[in-house]
Amino acid sequence: MHKRFPKETSYKLQRHIIVFTLFVTLSVGILFSMVFTGLYRNYLSESLATSTAINMKFLADSIDSNLESVNHLIRWAQGNTTIGKYIQAPDNEAYGIIALQAHTRLTEEYQNNPVSSMLHRVVIGNKNQRFIQIVAAQYSSTHNLSDAIPALPYFADLYENSAGRLSTGFLSDPFSSSLEKQVIPIVAPIYAQYYSDKAGWIFVEVTQDLFTAPLEYYSCAEDSRLYLVLNDHTYELSGDDAALSNFSYEIKDELTHFDANASLAQSGCHAYAVHEQPADKDSVIVIRPLSQKGCYLIQTLSNQEIRKQNQMLALIWAVILILMLFVALLLTVFLHRFIAVPVQKIRHQIDLVAEGHFKPDVSLEWNHELGDIGRGVNKLACDMEQLIEKRISDEKEKKDLEYKMLQNQINPHFLYNTLNSIKWMASVQGADGIADMTTSLSRLLRSIAKGTQLLIPLSEEIALVKDYFNIQNYRYGGTIAFTVECRDDTLLQVPIIKFTLQPLVENAIFHGLEPRGNRGTIRIIVQEEPNTSGQNVEIIVWDNGIGIAPEKAQHILTDNSSEFFKEIGIANVQKRLQYEFGAQYGIHVESELNQYTKMHLIIPKTVSSDTENGGR
Repeated sequence: MHKRFPKETSYKLQRHIIVFTLFVTLSVGILFSMVFTGLYRNYLSESLATSTAINMKFLADSIDSNLESVNHLIRWAQGNTTIGKYIQAPDNEAYGIIALQAHTRLTEEYQNNPVSSMLHRVVIGNKNQRFIQIVAAQYSSTHNLSDAIPALPYFADLYENSAGRLSTGFLSDPFSSSLEKQVIPIVAPIYAQYYSDKAGWIFVEVTQDLFTAPLEYYSCAEDSRLYLVLNDHTYELSGDDAALSNFSYEIKDELTHFDANASLAQSGCHAYAVHEQPADKDSVIVIRPLSQKGCYLIQTLSNQEIRKQNQMLALIWAVILILMLFVALLLTVFLHRFIAVPVQKIRHQIDLVAEGHFKPDVSLEWNHELGDIGRGVNKLACDMEQLIEKRISDEKEKKDLEYKMLQNQINPHFLYNTLNSIKWMASVQGADGIADMTTSLSRLLRSIAKGTQLLIPLSEEIALVKDYFNIQNYRYGGTIAFTVECRDDTLLQVPIIKFTLQPLVENAIFHGLEPRGNRGTIRIIVQEEPNTSGQNVEIIVWDNGIGIAPEKAQHILTDNSSEFFKEIGIANVQKRLQYEFGAQYGIHVESELNQYTKMHLIIPKTVSSDTENGGR
């Protein structure tokens, strides 16, 4: 009785598909989320760095503009003829007029300078221990500045190295204790008008406002810090104050992906991942150099903004997860409707067919791939019904044929009995040749009538050939010799197709020895094929007849030439061997005209189930 499919496996395929789909979907989702998160964070950092760099560019440009105004005043003083006359003026009655003219001209230039309000003190001195200055009255000093300024500890370095003008950082005004804000002293030499000697100097005190005033319109996140670095001095800028800071950092990595951003590159900024001190934390900073050598701005990026964006990213992930679960639910419903239910119907129909109900179910023929399976099941049911009906009809015909065969068995028995009678009469009358031929013919006929056995031992095939040769030898008056050579008797048990050697011996007699017209010899040599490690058996049918012309030898395996035993020729033998054993087996011909012909027959050295079980 047919066993139905167990119910517990009904939805196994659906479960596998759903689990696999969910696994793939979740894997892709997680991978996508990881990649997206990394890219988004990089993008967020880049966006923050870019926006910070753009803001810092405007701030730095404003500070550089202020510095340029200071440098412009210094260059004016170095190149102005009125100032030059004052620097070189001798100490005589005209000196007062020259000094007044120089002071007036300096005042005009000072007042026209855009950053004059940020210049706390401007002093020009000469080698005659004279000076002129511009300073607010409340900050005026009683010191002899022509002596006091050159005596300052940093004067000589600044006087000789104008490139390091801001190297001192912010200091208290050495000539006025009432100034709350610190200043940066700047010193530059003034050269003589007609030769390159240093004839005097200009001393300028710049207030913090030069750096903090541009911060009025500069926005900075609450947890972000802005620093000003002046050579070895670092200041935190906040509002209108520049407080000395011990901020330092160790660069961990230059954020090279920022370099590809055009806005950042054009701003002249660089971004770095650093470890801050003394805060002892990791952060990202953006650095913007100023026009003055050794001076630049540093701003730390806001972690608060990154946290806000991460919260938004988490919300996006939650929405994606909900969408994925919703898709999984839709997939489950879809698979149940379009896969599980159709598969269940197909399995039910298969159960019915297995129980013998072959009526087709047209409801299984959907317009999709499972419908193709349903149509196949219906066709299978119809074909099985037709096959069973045909099998019943064939069994009936078989019984009829068996009955007819029983009736026809009397004819071969009558023929064998007749041949035995001829043999007995020939023996009584002393005709031994007739008796021998009759015996051989009887054995041949029995071999032919043995049924449908295909493979027989090689020894039986050689015995059959001997009977055939015995008959032909009497026909040719004993002029043909026949020998069998086999050094290993186990090779005689190798299976071979029935009536394989007879056509080869027949060919040797009729096409090799008979045209020769005198005595001849046929030899059958059985041996292991050389160079095959005993895997194959080689059977050679050799005759010393007229041989075969080369052009004919090429076609002997394709043209049927025998008319005996239902015209089973050499070409047919070749086909039967290759069909049974494989394309690497069969016959090849070796011949020399008027000398000999060798038919090399190669078969595998195996024990066939046909020879063990009585053929097939």
